[in-house]
Amino acid sequence: MVSIRRRHEGFTLIELLVVIAIIAILAAILFPVFAQAREKARSSSCLSNQKQIGLAFSMYAQDYDETFPLGYDTVNALRWEDLVKPYIKGGNVGGILTCPSASTRAYAYSMNPVLANTSMASAGKPADTVLTADACIAPNQANTVDKLPQSGPTFVYTAKGFETMWDPKPTFSTGKGDPNATIIAATDLNEDSNKGVGMLRYRHNEGVNTSFVDGHTKYTRRGAFKLFQWHPNFQLN
Repeated sequence: MVSIRRRHEGFTLIELLVVIAIIAILAAILFPVFAQAREKARSSSCLSNQKQIGLAFSMYAQDYDETFPLGYDTVNALRWEDLVKPYIKGGNVGGILTCPSASTRAYAYSMNPVLANTSMASAGKPADTVLTADACIAPNQANTVDKLPQSGPTFVYTAKGFETMWDPKPTFSTGKGDPNATIIAATDLNEDSNKGVGMLRYRHNEGVNTSFVDGHTKYTRRGAFKLFQWHPNFQLN
């Protein structure tokens, strides 16, 4: 009787290396795709948050003689988030007032200070005027309850003394300047640091989600904002 022996051979070293190389190539291709898809979902959630925040501002204004809330109430130590909270659904820590892509669960948006405590009609072009947007989170703005770093209540882009953040530089006090001036990017800025207080945080693939006075929301890429979108005095006729 002739017995037939089967040879049980394993993979050679070269074959294993080829398989590992293929897996590494596929991983390098797919991981960024998965990361982008995850960030896209977070960005969509953030945009939805700001849609509800814009609605809360509108409801607040309707109850207070068509006037927007203060950015920060120094007398009662209240932020605009505290003032519009009755008009939005709550949640853990920041809830709707935070961004899924932010570094903490505390407040992640700031408002345009030129609109604080002003009438809704002060925005000559409500569809073009920024109300809130993604903002930098800073340790020195940490909330009192959870000690989590959060955004400053308002942006600096329309505050007197910060005209140098625009190119070309406008004059806020007189309303003179190029309405199409753009925000100067701070190249040395560590965005989630104390230096970033009051500045935009481009956490969504180099862009921010923005709510406007008329209630609509939009994704805006870095460098795309114009001065007239922030300050009604510079809005085109």
